[in-house]
Amino acid sequence: MATLTGGLRDRMVLESVLQDIKAQLTTLGWFDAGRDHSPITIVDEYPGEDGDVPINTLAFSLGDAMSDPLELGSGAEELRIPIFCDFFAESDGLGRHVVGDIHAHVAKQGQFDVLDYRVTPTPPVEFVVQVNDGSIDKRKPTRAVNAWQKNWHVISFVVTEERSNA
Repeated sequence: MATLTGGLRDRMVLESVLQDIKAQLTTLGWFDAGRDHSPITIVDEYPGEDGDVPINTLAFSLGDAMSDPLELGSGAEELRIPIFCDFFAESDGLGRHVVGDIHAHVAKQGQFDVLDYRVTPTPPVEFVVQVNDGSIDKRKPTRAVNAWQKNWHVISFVVTEERSNA
């Protein structure tokens, strides 16, 4: 586990959450052909602001991780990682529905297995992160500066990992 530090560890958390939510949206039929809306695209970074973002882009990104020493001993810490899902929908209704489904899934899930996707075909579970109670926030930003932000919806939550810092 010593090799899973820094950016690699953060990347594994983001990729695992993204893949889990993508699987749930697939199960709910959001990617089925013949839907009335344009296809939904998932990206693992916030779209650049130097151009238009294609409609129905679901962008996942991480906030800055924070850690606190645990009272269990000096060899442990709690790492909190904020995760943001921005959806730039073609309509307000579509945005509310997709983000609502993500919100319901994250709340019900309560935790995510973090997999090592470098190992194929079956990535192993390396560790588990817990969704912090009360951290799930769903909102529609009010300051749409660009046309592609008109139906912008955001869901954010914090996952926590308790680990040894030795």
